[in-house]
Amino acid sequence: MIFVDTSAWLALGDRHDRDHTRTLDVARRIARGEFGKQVTTNYVTTETLTLVRRRLGLSAAISLAKTFAESDEIRVFWIERVHHEEAMQLMAAHTDKVWSLTDCTSFVVMHALEIRQAFALDDDFAQAGFSVVP
Repeated sequence: MIFVDTSAWLALGDRHDRDHTRTLDVARRIARGEFGKQVTTNYVTTETLTLVRRRLGLSAAISLAKTFAESDEIRVFWIERVHHEEAMQLMAAHTDKVWSLTDCTSFVVMHALEIRQAFALDDDFAQAGFSVVP
């Protein structure tokens, strides 16, 4: 499995994004089964859909929401209170980092599901000890 972060979803969906081409290359590798199923969280989808709506419009956000809901290749893991609280503790324990709560919930889920790779375009996942693609 590979965890997909907001940064990757945004770059994939916006052909004008500076990282669009390289994220398409990773998406092709995922489609070929190189990493297994894609995992994301409801926190990531909420963050992504908000940013897609602002950047690309409502119809793009609705289309992506439908993809999240209907795709057999994307597993959306729902953050529950226990995950949220663990993420808050993780964020509080790493005062030297600027990790968002959404990123911390992603780290909690990755640890729980034993996912070692993240499809992300920022340094946060690498700082947390995960392998990052691209």
